[in-house]
Amino acid sequence: MNARYQAQFAKPLVNQLIAILQRDQQAALDLVNAARPPGRELKPFAAFHKEVVTVQNWPALVLVAQETAFDANSDADLRSETLRCVCALAITGTDPEWLAEDALDYLRAVDMVLTSAPLTDFYTPLAISHRTVPEGETTGLDPDVAKILDLRIVRHDLGALVGRRGGGMARGPQIEFVIEMEER
Repeated sequence: MNARYQAQFAKPLVNQLIAILQRDQQAALDLVNAARPPGRELKPFAAFHKEVVTVQNWPALVLVAQETAFDANSDADLRSETLRCVCALAITGTDPEWLAEDALDYLRAVDMVLTSAPLTDFYTPLAISHRTVPEGETTGLDPDVAKILDLRIVRHDLGALVGRRGGGMARGPQIEFVIEMEER
C-alpha cells in the first residue's frame, strides 16, 4: 500500500480528545469547585457529542472538528496539517448571573484538561464512552504514521444566554483550539 494512504486525519484525534476529556474532567472540576461556594459545584458532563445536536442530557460537551488545513509547502509524503476544533459546552440553569459564572468555570476546567494532557496521551489506547466507539476503547494514534506537534487554545467564547421552555436558561460557552501535526 502507498504510504500516503495511512493518514487518518481528524477521526482518531476526536476520539482521543473525547477520551482524554472524559478521563480528566473530574480532576479539573475538583480544582475549579474548590473555589466555588458550597452547593454550587459544577457537575461532570453527562453527554459527549461529535456534532451539534439537540442536547438531552445536561451538562453536555460537543467536540467538533471544524476543518483541517494542509501546509501546501510540506513534503508530499509527510503532510503537515492544522486541525481546528471547537469544543462547545451546553449548560443550563435559572439564574443568568450564575450561568455566566458557570460558563467561566467550565471553560477553565476544559482548558485545563486540554492544555495539561501530555501529547503522548494521543498515542495511548484510552477508555471511552461513546456510541461510535462500541468497543469502549480508542486505538490511539500510530506513532509511525502521525506526530502531534502542538495543541494550542486560540479562543474562549462565553456564548449567548438563551431562554428554554419552562423558564430555564441555557448557555453555550466554547473553546476553540488547534492541533498541529504531521502524518505519513
